[in-house]
Amino acid sequence: MNIPLLLVLAIPFLAAPLVYPLRRTPLAAPLAAGAALGIVALLWAVPWPPAALSADSSTLGPPVVLLGRSLRLTATDRWALSTLWGSAALLFLSAWPFRFERRLYPIGLAAGGLWALGLLTRPISLGAFFIGAAALLLTLTLLGEGHGMEGAAQYLIAASLGFLAWTTAAWAAEQAALNPGQPLWPTIAFTLIGAAMVLWLGVWPAHRWVPMLFAEGAPIGAAFTVLLIHYGTWFWLAAWAQEFPWLPRLPGWGIVLQALGMLMMGSSALLALAERGWGTIGGYSWLASSGLAWLALSLGTEPGIHLSAWALWVRVVPLLGMAFALAAYRRMAGTTEPGRVSMAQGPWVIGLLLGSGLAMLDAPPFPGFAARWAMTRLLLPAHPLLALGLIGLPGLLGWALLRNLLAREPLDRPLRPMPRAAIGFGIAWWTAELLLLLAAPWLGIPLQSLARAWIRTP
Repeated sequence: MNIPLLLVLAIPFLAAPLVYPLRRTPLAAPLAAGAALGIVALLWAVPWPPAALSADSSTLGPPVVLLGRSLRLTATDRWALSTLWGSAALLFLSAWPFRFERRLYPIGLAAGGLWALGLLTRPISLGAFFIGAAALLLTLTLLGEGHGMEGAAQYLIAASLGFLAWTTAAWAAEQAALNPGQPLWPTIAFTLIGAAMVLWLGVWPAHRWVPMLFAEGAPIGAAFTVLLIHYGTWFWLAAWAQEFPWLPRLPGWGIVLQALGMLMMGSSALLALAERGWGTIGGYSWLASSGLAWLALSLGTEPGIHLSAWALWVRVVPLLGMAFALAAYRRMAGTTEPGRVSMAQGPWVIGLLLGSGLAMLDAPPFPGFAARWAMTRLLLPAHPLLALGLIGLPGLLGWALLRNLLAREPLDRPLRPMPRAAIGFGIAWWTAELLLLLAAPWLGIPLQSLARAWIRTP
C-alpha cells in the first residue's frame, strides 16, 4: 500500500471540513496554507522508489487501487501537484486580509483535492469526472460578498460545457484505442478536446468570463480559478498525451494549439483597448500572457515544450501580485474601476497593479521577457510576422494599463485607507520578482523532465 500517496490525496479533504467553520477567523488562511505546503513537503521529502508499469512507463511508488480504479503518481504528476499546492498556499496567505475572500480556503482545498484525484486516476475517462467536478466547485469561490454573480454565472456555463466535452472526448479516445484504424473516433476526440480547451481557457469568443471574474468577483478567488484551470489543463493534456500517444501525432494537433495561443494573445490585446477597469485589463493581461505557453507547446519539440512550462511557471508571481492588488483596490474603493484610488492615496496598491501588469506582459527586465524573447527567436526563421506580433502585442495592453493610471473619476463613496498588509506584501512581491530574475537561468533546468514527458522516445 502506497501510504504517502494516500496522504497526498487525503490531506485536502481532511483539511477542508476543519477550515470551513474557521473561515471567518484569522486562523483559516494559515491552516489552509499549512495543509497545502504539507502536501508539497510530502511530495518531495518522502523517498518515492520508481515502479515500472511497462517498458516505457514508470511511477513513483506502486499504484494504489481504490474502489477498483488505479491511482498512480509519475514524475510529471509530482511537478503538477507541487505547482498547484505551492501556488495555492501563496494565494491562501494573500487572501488573509480580505473578508470577501474567505470562501476560498475550504473550497480551494476541496477543488484542489478533486483535481489531484482526477489527474492521478486511470482510466482517464473516470479522471475527467473528478477534473470536471473541481472546475464546477470553483464557482463557489467566485461569489464574493455582493459581487461576481454575472462573471461566476458565465464561468459556470463554460465549465459545465467544457466538462461535458472532456468526458465525451475521453469516451471517444477510449473507443479509438479499442478500434484502431478507424479515423472517426480520433477525429471526435480531437474536436471535443479543442472545444473543451476553448471553453476552459477563455479563448475568444468564449473569453468574457475571465475579465469579468477579475472585474466584479473576489479577485484572489478568480486568480485561484484561472490558475487551476490553465495550469491544470496543461498537465491534464500531458496526461492525455501519455495515455493516448497517438493524440499529439494527429496532423492538426500543433495547428490547433498554435491557433489557441494566437487567439488568446491577439484578441485579448485588441479587446483590452475598448475596456476600462483594473480588473478587466488584468483579466485580459492574464489571457494574453497565458497564450504564449500554448503557442510554445504547439511547436511539438522539446525546447518548445520546455519553454511552454517555463512560461507558465513565471506567471505565478505576477498573478499573485495582481490578485492581491485588485483585492486591496476593491477594499479601498469598493470597485476596480480606474481613477478611484490615486498614487498618493494607495502607493503600494497602484505600484503592485502596475508592476504585476508589466510582469504579466513580459516587459523587460521582468523574468517573463526571457521566455517571450526565446519564443520570438524560435518563430523568427519560419514565421517572421508572428514573431514580430509576439513582441508588439504586449504594447497594446501596456497602453491600456497606462490609460487606467491616468484616469480620474469622482468618488461616490468614502475611500477606505490602504490595507496595512499591502506594504509588507509589496516588499515581498518585488523581492520575489528580483529573486526570480536572478535565479531564472537555473530554475528552467528541473522543467526539462516535463518536456521529455510530453515526447515519447523509442
